[in-house]
Formats: sequence, structure tokens, C-alpha cells
Amino acid sequence: MGRKNLNGAKTWLFPPYLLIISLLTSCILEVFIQPTPLLSGGHFQLLLGLLIIALALVTVFYTLKIFLSNEENPHPKSVQNQIFVGATFKYSRNPVYLAMIMILIGCSLAFNSQWYMIAALIAFVLLHYGVIIPEEKYLEKEFGKVYLDYKKSVRRWL
Repeated sequence: MGRKNLNGAKTWLFPPYLLIISLLTSCILEVFIQPTPLLSGGHFQLLLGLLIIALALVTVFYTLKIFLSNEENPHPKSVQNQIFVGATFKYSRNPVYLAMIMILIGCSLAFNSQWYMIAALIAFVLLHYGVIIPEEKYLEKEFGKVYLDYKKSVRRWL
């Protein structure tokens, strides 16, 4: 099947920048403006947060390896020649974006800060409307029934 479209999805933002801005803003707010404890803290909460962050990082790097080993560009605005349905894409249509939210939630737990949780909620909304919806429209146009069948079988987030 030849490419129908020479342009990728019309996303509003670049997700890695959103993650970096979310992490930096949360850190600055927590350290320099107003500390906001999430829970009571403790070693279990720290370990749980670090475990979530580690799982998210493994997900990101494994998923990026899938793109690169199949000679696809992971940038959301790039033209896609294929749809991935196995590995991490078997559980989420957006494993990298899910991992970004997991990183923020993990930081919220590990650093015992509400700011990271607020950033996770904001990032969730921005990713959903600014990246995922435009990507899905693009993939539906590009791959038609194949993508629609995939959408029916795998959830958007988890």
C-alpha cells in the first residue's frame, strides 16, 4: 500500500518537550515556591515511585527501539509506513505517552509532591487533545480499516 499522505499528524506539541517542561516546572514549584506533600511519605512511597519511573523508562526505550529497528521515525509529525500492534502496542496504542504520564506520577510519589501529579493531569489532557487525537485522525486516513480494527482491540491509554 503506497502512502496516501506525505505529511504526518498535525499535532500541537512535541511530547518530550511537554515532559521536560512538566518535570522542571514541578521541581521549581516544589523546591522554590511551595512544597505540597502528596501523602505521608516514607520508604515504601519512595520505592513505589522509583519503580513506576523505572517501568516507564523501560517502556519508552523498548518502544523507541521498536520504531528504530523498523526504520520508522517516532516523531509524532513524521510520516508512518506501518502500524505496530505487538510488544508495548499490544497493551496501549500510546505506550510512550503513557510512560510520560507514569514518569510524572512516579515523581509525584517518589518526591512526595502534588505538583508532579497536577503536571501529570495537565500533560494527560494536552497529550490527549494535542497529540493523540491528531495522530489517530492521521492514522485512520493513512491506514483505514487496519487501524480502525486495531483501535477496537487495544485501548488508547491502558
